[in-house]
Amino acid sequence: MTTETPDGTESEIGYADAVGELDQILDELDDDSIDIDVLSERVERAAELIAICRSRIHTANTQVANIVNSLQTDVVE
Repeated sequence: MTTETPDGTESEIGYADAVGELDQILDELDDDSIDIDVLSERVERAAELIAICRSRIHTANTQVANIVNSLQTDVVE
């Protein structure tokens, strides 16, 4: 999955990077002095990152299930 970078280009982001960025956003949101305009932008970005993480988890789950099924098929044959 790709995500748009601040300069408007699209970039591939990994799961670990997405989680790291989410941690940063959570730290920012814990600060009571965050500007309301920045708050909405950060919440929107967090939603994008959560979608990326969910997609990565789903893809990994599917790949693992396919590998396990393949291994079980090899044993049965």
